[in-house]
Amino acid sequence: MSDFQITGLSSGIDWGNIIDSMIDSKKAVEEQWTSEQDELKDKITLYKELDNYLGDLENSMTPLEEDSTFQNRSAEINIQAGSESFISVTPSAEADIARHDIEVLTTAQNHRVAADRVDDITSALGQEGTFTLSTGSFEADVTLSEENNLSDAAAAINKAVSDKASSENIEIPFAAEIMDNTLILSSSKTGEAYAIEATDTDGVLLGLGVLNGSGEYSRELQTARDSNLKIDGLLVSRPSNSIDDLLEGITLDINGQGTASLDIVMDAESAVTSIKSMVEAYNATMDWVNIRLSEKPAEDPQSDIEERWGLLKGDTMLWSAKEDMRHQVSKPRYDMSGEYKTLSSIGIATESVDYGKSGKLDFDESAFMEGMLKDPGSIKDLMQSFASEMKNFTESMVSTSTVNVGTASVKEGAITNRIDTLERQAEDISDRISQLNARLAMEKASLEAIYANMEANIAEMNQEASYITDFASMNFSRNNN
Repeated sequence: MSDFQITGLSSGIDWGNIIDSMIDSKKAVEEQWTSEQDELKDKITLYKELDNYLGDLENSMTPLEEDSTFQNRSAEINIQAGSESFISVTPSAEADIARHDIEVLTTAQNHRVAADRVDDITSALGQEGTFTLSTGSFEADVTLSEENNLSDAAAAINKAVSDKASSENIEIPFAAEIMDNTLILSSSKTGEAYAIEATDTDGVLLGLGVLNGSGEYSRELQTARDSNLKIDGLLVSRPSNSIDDLLEGITLDINGQGTASLDIVMDAESAVTSIKSMVEAYNATMDWVNIRLSEKPAEDPQSDIEERWGLLKGDTMLWSAKEDMRHQVSKPRYDMSGEYKTLSSIGIATESVDYGKSGKLDFDESAFMEGMLKDPGSIKDLMQSFASEMKNFTESMVSTSTVNVGTASVKEGAITNRIDTLERQAEDISDRISQLNARLAMEKASLEAIYANMEANIAEMNQEASYITDFASMNFSRNNN
């Protein structure tokens, strides 16, 4: 409806509709531009979908580039004597595939000694003097006075040990605690080398009941002891219950006595899982590409999704991406050492349905495992080469890095570059529409002013004509009378 309010007051002509018709005829191109812009935005949405699929495919390649994916080891323990948890084994990728016989004779222990129990830990002990506690080359002097109680004694020991350890920049080797009104000294580490030694120059430890008259511990709760075990018949000792220097790449954690056979075997679970994830991402991408290349436009689109049908049918970039992906999968890698040089030789091949036209992959896990048992190093090299080259391809499609082409800065990735181009085209259309609307608004205002002035002139002419008519009528009346 026209917003021109002077329409037809004097002339009876609907100037508003005339102006609107003139403006609308010039604005008709906006509908065409908007349609073009909507199509550009739909294409942008589709290319962003492809960007996401290729991004997922690129991420699925990361585990396939890592050595550990194909070199994992697991430990199979057959308990012959002892509890099921007497030993745990953690192999690394460097561990040799082998069998070992293990017998744990003793576990390592830390040293624990106790003083006499007192009735009240806040009562004065009546002991005065200095004693020395040591382990290995470490020693700390502790001084007590007669008014010190048991809590004071524990605190004095811990402070002396802590200060000396701090000055030597080492961990605290032993500490004192009170349990059931009893002073207890405990070494921080297991092993015979970390036994606590005591020198009681002033008889303080004798008075506390830590030492007896012979200078020996009165109450040795637990002796310092190394772990002792046999590995394949060889007797070995270690100060700790966690041992990582006996078998290359293997950590043994000892929890008790027992006998077991240990098999270090290849663990291909991570490799299989990683390849399955890659195949899933690859096939999802290929499915999307196949659909977009072949789908027909909807005759009567009922949704935003249907509006996008057929927009990328026959798209050259999609054809090129599909061919590049298939090439990376099928090409032999003759420059590599080892038996396996193609993915199909290890169970990763294009599906046979419809003569492989879809380009999607099948994964034969049994064929892959057979290869892993035969030549895992060759499979690792093959998969790493494939993953690296496939990553290079996906990066060439989705990279957001920029390069200078002449005076312009453009995205490196083919898809991101295409999206940028389409977004600029859509923005240009928005600018054209804005400029058109601004220009037509000015033109409409000008026309309204012209026709308003015209209507005013007509009104003035009508008024003058009315005066002339009235004047003529008056003269006519006088003459007749």
